[in-house]
Amino acid sequence: MRSLKSVGRRSLLAPLLVFVLGPLYAQNEIEDLRVETYYISDANDATDESGGTLAPGSRTYRVFLDLGPGCSLEAIFGDTNHLFSVTSTAPFFNNLDRGRTFGHQINSTALDENTVALDSWFALGAASNQKLGVEKSMDNDGSIVGGTNNDGGSGGIPGGLLVNSDMEAGIALTAQDGLIPLDGAIVPPPGFYTGGDDPSLVFQDSTLYNAFVSDSIIFGCAAPGVVGPTAENVVLLAQLTTAGELAFELNVLVKRPDGISVRFVANDSILLEGEQGFSLLTYPPQCGCTDPDYLEFDPGAGCDDGSCSTQIVFGCMDITACNFNPSANFSVPQLCCYGLNNCNGLDPYIVCPGVGIGPPEAMDAWTVHPNPANDRLTLHCPNGCGNVELTLIDALGRTIATPTLGQNASEIVLDMSILRTGIYSLRMTQNGRSISRTVVKN
Repeated sequence: MRSLKSVGRRSLLAPLLVFVLGPLYAQNEIEDLRVETYYISDANDATDESGGTLAPGSRTYRVFLDLGPGCSLEAIFGDTNHLFSVTSTAPFFNNLDRGRTFGHQINSTALDENTVALDSWFALGAASNQKLGVEKSMDNDGSIVGGTNNDGGSGGIPGGLLVNSDMEAGIALTAQDGLIPLDGAIVPPPGFYTGGDDPSLVFQDSTLYNAFVSDSIIFGCAAPGVVGPTAENVVLLAQLTTAGELAFELNVLVKRPDGISVRFVANDSILLEGEQGFSLLTYPPQCGCTDPDYLEFDPGAGCDDGSCSTQIVFGCMDITACNFNPSANFSVPQLCCYGLNNCNGLDPYIVCPGVGIGPPEAMDAWTVHPNPANDRLTLHCPNGCGNVELTLIDALGRTIATPTLGQNASEIVLDMSILRTGIYSLRMTQNGRSISRTVVKN
């Protein structure tokens, strides 16, 4: 199955960070798309003649959509901007005896016959007319399709099929078949409908085709749609059997708990109103950084490719602020402090080093000139320049080494001739208190 830094004074910053970070971790309408290897056929399965030839090594995949709480699936579709595409490098297997195009069309009483249980079809939750499809690990009522429960086999010998226990397919079908009843009633989807291109040519009783691609297809059900049979809200979308490499792009219509329907599409190169791109609807999955603590994080990545490299550091990235953080790479403007009375409600004595140490008027009167500067920049400190430490920071947050050309009791002259044209922040620290001035190099 593929499933698709601490800071000091936490009480001061926590409410702000919750506001800033909230949208990054909001509940999604779609939490995951899962592809389960349901079964791997063997030479014994290939002996069946009633259902057609099932090549040894063929894999049966089940595709599940994991919806958010309170969400429902209304439809699966393809249009001119977002193709519905299901392909393989080998033909899809369809049972010649009882093959159907949609899962709910399979007669539940036929699931124990030959290879009917491995037929290829699409679904809105149902795997037969009386059974819902779930991941095998969620099935707790045993099996009705494999081993001694199966009527097929070489020469019609009972119990000869679907007994392969290949570890790559996980739980054997003789133990759990991923089928659960719905209280004996006819399974949804309620008000099922189809429109546009008909997939039955490829997905009914043919074994000649390896692709179905449509810019005009939709199949769905009446409002409010279907939900998963368990608390996890996972809905079965398809069962596909092939000896080749599977690939697909699906697009789905999902109803949110507030009643608004959203179209989620695999390809986001074109997005119309009401549409959202969601790369997990593509298989094989598009890999990327899956760790939200890194700048490279891709919320749509279905697997991690090792591209996470830059851990997020939140902070003030404005070089004119007294608490500019040169190590930050994710800007939080609400954290910036520009003086005792301009800190967005934060305590300047905490967020700005040196604030309040020494008489404030002593440094507030300091000036730099000329500004913009060409070759020289003079810092004028009326109350004395003794013990002053100067730090020049460029627009990227890098500390720049700048030679001092001269200093006396009230002035310090800096060499600006070696600097590139641009905007810089001059940080001045004296007796533990710091102020900053923005300077421009012509």
